[in-house]
Amino acid sequence: MRSTKMEQNPQFKGKETKEVLSVFLGKEVNLSLRSGTKLTGRLESVSTYELVITVSHKPVVVLKHAIDYVELAE
Repeated sequence: MRSTKMEQNPQFKGKETKEVLSVFLGKEVNLSLRSGTKLTGRLESVSTYELVITVSHKPVVVLKHAIDYVELAE
């Protein structure tokens, strides 16, 4: 089984995805979805199965299984 970049990075080793994403709370992030859609917004909350981001002053719930990657917006 191939390991992900998150698993290879020692600061994330042994941490749940929720813990890793909590570092991004309150910050602007770029989400790349499996459908090819890209969203940019402020990460408001992280739970077991979804993220909530604010896009154009509206909350958007994104299911984690629909996300390819999350990165900080520039």
